[in-house]
Amino acid sequence: MRYFKNIPAFVTGKMVFCGIDMHQQHWDLCFLCDGEAVEELRIKGDLTILLYALQNYSSARQVRVVYEAGFSGFWVYRKLCDRGYDCMVTAPSLIPQNHSHVKTNKRDARALASYFASGLLKAVYVPPVEVEADRRVVRRRRQLSKQLTRAKNHITSFLHLHGLKTPSEIRSKWSKRYVAWLNGLTWEQLSDAFTFKNLLTCYQHHRDDLAAVTQQLRQMSGWSRYADHFKHLRTAHGVGLITAMTFLLEIFDFGRFRRAEEFASYLGLTPAQYSSGENVRLGHITRQGNAALRGVLVESAWTVIRHDPQLRAKYDRLRQRGTNGKKAIVAVAHSLAIRLRRCLLDETDYVVGVC
Repeated sequence: MRYFKNIPAFVTGKMVFCGIDMHQQHWDLCFLCDGEAVEELRIKGDLTILLYALQNYSSARQVRVVYEAGFSGFWVYRKLCDRGYDCMVTAPSLIPQNHSHVKTNKRDARALASYFASGLLKAVYVPPVEVEADRRVVRRRRQLSKQLTRAKNHITSFLHLHGLKTPSEIRSKWSKRYVAWLNGLTWEQLSDAFTFKNLLTCYQHHRDDLAAVTQQLRQMSGWSRYADHFKHLRTAHGVGLITAMTFLLEIFDFGRFRRAEEFASYLGLTPAQYSSGENVRLGHITRQGNAALRGVLVESAWTVIRHDPQLRAKYDRLRQRGTNGKKAIVAVAHSLAIRLRRCLLDETDYVVGVC
């Protein structure tokens, strides 16, 4: 890196790009001007120190800052914007890859600044702070759902270890009768009794937490910023509380997608394309974008095809062509997502075969 003794003089009246590679304890910064690295440094992960470093470039025409979306969230973005800096948060999956065998934090910061200066980075959507807070509720529910499933699997494995099977009169697992049967089991070994009681306590704890978070989502669906859109989404048979609130909270501003296919691409519901000359081959869906939202849409699609003849016809048509059920339902989820978006943009209810 070329060293500049008088940084402010060199950058006066010029555009400066700052790439930040963030980690929990420290941040690596690279300042780029006229395509050349002016300064590279590592600072403590602290906003005050970052602002001090940026103030050294106050003579520049503008300082533009970029960092990757991740564990640090958007608080740095909001603080910098409040202080007049042009800041971008970019998605790690959309950063061009140089396939170098040497990867360091310093190089990552320099690459961010360079790509930003070249206009090669795309910004992620930064939601209003209150919507971001609401979004954490639906994401917390998703965490608890996974933890509850894990707790159930642990209990099932413990039963298998002891050769215990569910009584034939209990038809539904994890029903009240099933849980009552679990609580009534006796164990020869004291340690087994302790372990199984602990497993049941863990299961009950996760179930109670999940119910509380679900209730919170139900209350949020009636809040003014979601209520109207929530009612429109719920008119689609198969779109329940979780799908509707996930749809609203993960996207929120549906107007930022200019075209329907752009929205589907964001969800990762468009097929990958491989082209060579005049040959075009479509592969699996890209799986880019929001995996959680894609998942609930696919789940809802299984119910929707029982009520929407047009989407059912699409599913059957794909199956007749030899497409397996999973791929066919993903194609239905693609259509469902586009229809739901249109309902919200037009502020209308879902109409079978029309909306």
